[in-house]
Amino acid sequence: MIAPDPETEPANLKLSLMFDQNALQQLSQLKSNLRSEKDLAQGTVRTTTRRFAFVHLDDGRDAFLPPDETMKVMPGDRVEVQLTTNRKDQLEAQLERLLSSEFTTFVGRYRVKGKAHFVEPDVAQFTRWLFIPPNQRKGFDDGDLIHCKLSRHPFHHEGKAQVTILSAIGKPGEPGVESRYITAKFELPTDWSDKARDQAQAINLTPITADDHQEDLTDRPFVTIDAETTRDMDDAVYLEAREDGWDLWVAIADPSRYIEPGTPLDQAAASRASTVYLLGQSVTMLPAELSHDTFSLVPDQRRPALVCQMHIQQDGTITDYRFSEALIRSHHKLSYTGVTELLDGGDAPADLPAERVEMLKALYACATARSDYRHQHALMMEDRPDYYFVLNDQKKIERIEKRERTKAHRIVEESMLATNICAGELFTRHPGHGIFSNHVGFRPERLDDAVSLLNEDVPDYEVGDLTALRHFQKLLRDLRVNPDNTPEFESLLPLVQRMLQAASLSADASEHFGLGFPHYATVTSPIRRYHDFYNHRAIKRILREQPAQSPEPTLLENLQSQLQKGRQACRQLEQWLACDFVRDKIGSVHTGTIALVNSMGFGVRLDDWGIEGFVRLAKDDVKPAFDSRRLKITHEAQQYQLDQQVHVIIQGVDDERQRVILEVVDEATAERLKAWTDTPASAE
Repeated sequence: MIAPDPETEPANLKLSLMFDQNALQQLSQLKSNLRSEKDLAQGTVRTTTRRFAFVHLDDGRDAFLPPDETMKVMPGDRVEVQLTTNRKDQLEAQLERLLSSEFTTFVGRYRVKGKAHFVEPDVAQFTRWLFIPPNQRKGFDDGDLIHCKLSRHPFHHEGKAQVTILSAIGKPGEPGVESRYITAKFELPTDWSDKARDQAQAINLTPITADDHQEDLTDRPFVTIDAETTRDMDDAVYLEAREDGWDLWVAIADPSRYIEPGTPLDQAAASRASTVYLLGQSVTMLPAELSHDTFSLVPDQRRPALVCQMHIQQDGTITDYRFSEALIRSHHKLSYTGVTELLDGGDAPADLPAERVEMLKALYACATARSDYRHQHALMMEDRPDYYFVLNDQKKIERIEKRERTKAHRIVEESMLATNICAGELFTRHPGHGIFSNHVGFRPERLDDAVSLLNEDVPDYEVGDLTALRHFQKLLRDLRVNPDNTPEFESLLPLVQRMLQAASLSADASEHFGLGFPHYATVTSPIRRYHDFYNHRAIKRILREQPAQSPEPTLLENLQSQLQKGRQACRQLEQWLACDFVRDKIGSVHTGTIALVNSMGFGVRLDDWGIEGFVRLAKDDVKPAFDSRRLKITHEAQQYQLDQQVHVIIQGVDDERQRVILEVVDEATAERLKAWTDTPASAE
């Protein structure tokens, strides 16, 4: 070996470093030039049930992602791609970089194929099985329900993904496995941090006392009206009749009295956004000991409350209102059933004084006046029955009870609506304080469709500007009431209603088109909804003449997202259990209402159970005529449309889609089949 010359080595090293640096700069410049010559774009991966996918580009275009490239990405990945045009003259994407991935945890079914083990993720539009390594396989069988996380992203490993099992959810059919699965799928939080538990315990040990801001209203005989099983009672009512109308007090439980902003419980409640009422289980916004006891307006206990006192005239007009902080005491816990029976002439409970009975009658008169007022000056939603799913010991549906809305429901509903109207008006006068519930009518992209349909079907009808509340109100009221019995109105109503936007939360005052109110802000469920809880604090700041604190946009986004997630979780669990419920009822005959129409068939809501099923009309050799504009489908000369009454037979269950399979029959066939299935075996 030749030893380096100590005199020339530093110079040689310097020349080498210069050469390396120049080479690196040239290489970097070459890469930059190559990138600049490519047609690069960024977008989000949208998988399909096939082997290929699409990249939805930030400029709105969609680029085809070939199967070999699709293997390297997961649903929702943010990627940078090179764009080309393929032989089909189709915009095609080749992956350049993975920018970010939100595909982290998910639920699915354990699958065994030969010696290989996989998980089949429960993710929409994604059918790929993901590999489970040998060290994760112990104790699992094919079909088990599991909770996983993606431990190896396929982009960095030649398209080969790998998962880690976080927990076993259970085996299909186990009692309560459906609820556990849905809770994990939608990431509904079931545990509390140590700090949140410590805070809840400290609140439980704190005596309820009055402060300088609170009025003492414990002598006023407030009553609660809820379902028999309700424990988180967050509203109570009291009323005094006057010559020109009524003075109505609505007291709302006030957890903000003991939960300060930024504390562990406040942060947890904001993250959860609301209580989620899953079948057989509630995922509460606040710890159950607080929502069911400490803050709940249980009878004969002093509780902090936010009180709205309103004067309502005989015609239902709210002429005055006043919010205040108070201590109240519920004097009676009443049920919807008991109050309705009393109002219908039944006997009052022995412990209910005569003056309370008279107050309940006056409450119903006041609620009726408010309902009539809303019929004339706002919008009324269609009264639909409620369906109560009664579960057995196995956490399966034992029976479904159909319950119509009662007089007691009307009392509570009108009282809460009136309170929220007053809260919205207060926030309108004090901008920057509260969270509004807004509804801006038609979706912008459907407004022209609505106008064109109206012009075609009822050309003499004066539509007006449907972006203005008064014209929107008139249209919806005319369609729903249909005073002239216009046939076209009956078919237009369901179409128009499905073109409306969903309500949203906003820091800015705006109309609520869906209810027909110029302003609306909910404050009546602070134990169950965080934006109501937030609005209690906002009203207190107004009462104390403190500066406004407008809600952060990130808070509103999270609340909106979590509320939607909770609704989806409830729907999916109900549908899952409903599919199990009908398995032994195949062949039974039902009437129902068409609630959905697409190119494949139509969905039907069964009148007796409230369960939804699907009638598939499209077959391999049959393609029904589908009118996407009017949501009508024609099959064998028979036309089906929204809100149409039909007769159906339960044919089975689609386990993959968790959907009840129905077959439509004519009335005569339905009557004949029903008579046959209703005949006792001994009579045959």
